[in-house]
Amino acid sequence: MPKSPLFFTPAVFAAGETYCIYARVRIACAFAVEVDGKRYYDHSNGVKRTATRIHCASVPRAALDRAKKYTVVIEPLILRLAYRSKFAEAQTFDFVFRPVPADDINIYHIADTHGRAGHAVLSAKNFGRRIDLLILNGDIVNSSERVSDFDTIYRLCDGITHGNIPVICSRGNHDLRGKAAEKMWEYMPSVNGKTYFSLRTGNIWALVLDCGEDKDDSHEEYGGANCCHDFRVEQTEYIKKVIAEAANEYEAAGVQYKFVIVHNPFTHVDKAPFDIEKELYDEWTALLREYIKPDLIFAGHYHRCFVSRPGDGFDSRGEPCPVIVGSMPDGNSSFTGCGVTLGGEEPEIGFYKG
Repeated sequence: MPKSPLFFTPAVFAAGETYCIYARVRIACAFAVEVDGKRYYDHSNGVKRTATRIHCASVPRAALDRAKKYTVVIEPLILRLAYRSKFAEAQTFDFVFRPVPADDINIYHIADTHGRAGHAVLSAKNFGRRIDLLILNGDIVNSSERVSDFDTIYRLCDGITHGNIPVICSRGNHDLRGKAAEKMWEYMPSVNGKTYFSLRTGNIWALVLDCGEDKDDSHEEYGGANCCHDFRVEQTEYIKKVIAEAANEYEAAGVQYKFVIVHNPFTHVDKAPFDIEKELYDEWTALLREYIKPDLIFAGHYHRCFVSRPGDGFDSRGEPCPVIVGSMPDGNSSFTGCGVTLGGEEPEIGFYKG
């Protein structure tokens, strides 16, 4: 029997008002996702994409939540021509989808795997509960030297979600390093090409932020390759836009939980040379505290597992809520991630080693 054209099971990323269904494939092909009889194609302005090994089709969130299943449609490419291109017979693969439930929500958080997946998948299994939402929070790759480095994202989704549940994915500072870094946004969820965005999944509203690198753009380590300050200023304006549209964002009907997903916990002031963007990060923190009032901030970056509560020693700027720093890699020997259960009076937070 020939190998499946799917290298991994698809990953269903939540971004904006859509689910971006990504799949890593073995062959040149056209790609679509069918939900409730309608096909959503991976295309470039009306041209089916075939010159890629990672495909994406965007499906309206409400449609997939309602259908609770989807079909991946693969059309193997035989020959791409100016006239009469040739495709083999389409192959279809069916997947069940479980939207985030209304009660007893189990979330698993992973960051800082740095190119390793095995122990992180095992840590999620050791959580011991049905996982309803996976958060991949930056530095999943060690660096972005090759497009194939992004496979770690899909290995984790394959091993934990099996294409059946939503995933929230953010970018970390190591993701900006390497020749393929400028292409990464094509291989992970974004909204209008931006790696910062808000999203809804079930009764959860989340704001994904992207701090970029962790040192000033002028630092010799980067060799002039970054312009992260301007990128962060963009996000300041975006946060203000979200606040101005609160009725359609975090105050929308049905929102019960509000999260911030960010790799680097900017509410903490680190020592030099990591003590960057004092005024800007002060402003971000104040905007969250005064307007959005999130329930939890999920972060990584420090290769430790702990919960910082407002007023704790890790809180430098006046945290608007508890900050979960939830990832502890230990080379090739183990990985500790974070499980969170919602539904009681307070979130139940635990750390699980694999």
